[in-house]
Amino acid sequence: MRYFKLLATAVAVFAATAASAAPVTKWTYSVSSAFDISATQYVPSGTTPGAPASSDSMYDSQTNLLQWGRKFVPGTTTAGSIENGNRSGLGINNSPNGGTTDTNGALVAANSYTHYNNMSIGANSWTLSRTVINASLTLSGLEPEVGPGKILTQNYQVRFVETPNNATNCPTKDTDTTLCSDIFTIVGGLGENFTYEGYEYGLQFVATGFTELLPKQCELAGFAVGTSCFGFSTPEGEDYTSQFSFRITRAGEVPEPASIALIGAGLLGLAGLRRRQQKSKA
Repeated sequence: MRYFKLLATAVAVFAATAASAAPVTKWTYSVSSAFDISATQYVPSGTTPGAPASSDSMYDSQTNLLQWGRKFVPGTTTAGSIENGNRSGLGINNSPNGGTTDTNGALVAANSYTHYNNMSIGANSWTLSRTVINASLTLSGLEPEVGPGKILTQNYQVRFVETPNNATNCPTKDTDTTLCSDIFTIVGGLGENFTYEGYEYGLQFVATGFTELLPKQCELAGFAVGTSCFGFSTPEGEDYTSQFSFRITRAGEVPEPASIALIGAGLLGLAGLRRRQQKSKA
């Protein structure tokens, strides 16, 4: 009889645990982005492959801004800058960013990235080849309330590749008749599933302006022939900002390890009772 009580207790505790562990309906979040300086590469933009960059060229890497182009404004001693129009750059905006979001709710803003595509960076200047953006999203359940320390951190990477600005071999020469727009692509997916408090959720990221690029654009960006890619292109002399957003969806329920252990304890108790009954009959 004692083993039946143990089993009944285990089942009762399991039922209470399952009933109290409701799916999260509202979250708090914080998301931040930074360039990985060690993974950032620059190359000369001249027409001769491997040629050294002009002495009137430099680049500078910070965790929130990459710059390349002229050292000075032509004919002056004024330092070159994105604002002066003789340096190009890639910047991270509104980082960190945070707030609350609902499960299966609308998209909420994460961080955004701006490409400053200036025309007067000089011939054979250093130019960005590729970089990696490390972005960290921290989630914690708000409703139902989750105890302290129950925090989930998701990490994702976004890589941008700038192609050489060559109008002669431009893949969009029908529209870029003089200068070819610079191309930025993303490598890797922006969606995944995660488990939190015994339930499975989906995490979806989207970026404004990202579209499937032309095959030739993908090839210039370093993708294998026939491989599709997504990104955006920025015409010379213009700036373009892509806003990243995300949402959380409910994907399904996953048994909690503690609940599985409780069921196992109850079955072991039942097995012990059967062995004792068989011995007493013998």
